[in-house]
Amino acid sequence: MNDSEARRRELLRQTKKLYNEDSFIPAVHPRYGNIYHDLYEDGTAQQPKGSFFFRLSLGILCFICYVWVDYGKINVANVSSDQIVNQIEKQMDMKDIEAVWKSL
Repeated sequence: MNDSEARRRELLRQTKKLYNEDSFIPAVHPRYGNIYHDLYEDGTAQQPKGSFFFRLSLGILCFICYVWVDYGKINVANVSSDQIVNQIEKQMDMKDIEAVWKSL
């Protein structure tokens, strides 16, 4: 390794060290410091909370209710499990969808 290459490597190391955003919190005006710390907590971004488990739980609950209605041959709001299956399997034309949309 010659002198020039060693110098370039040292400059690259210094530059990486200088601009490493993970090692320190940037200067923030005191007025906005609380907001910054709420968002980034010690320089690390918070992960957004998803609703997957809520939606999964809701879907499982609906399925359990459907199985219970089907097993017990119970009518809920004058609707049986067979009518629910028929409505799910029903194919609609685009004209029917437009008619319903216009009536809203």
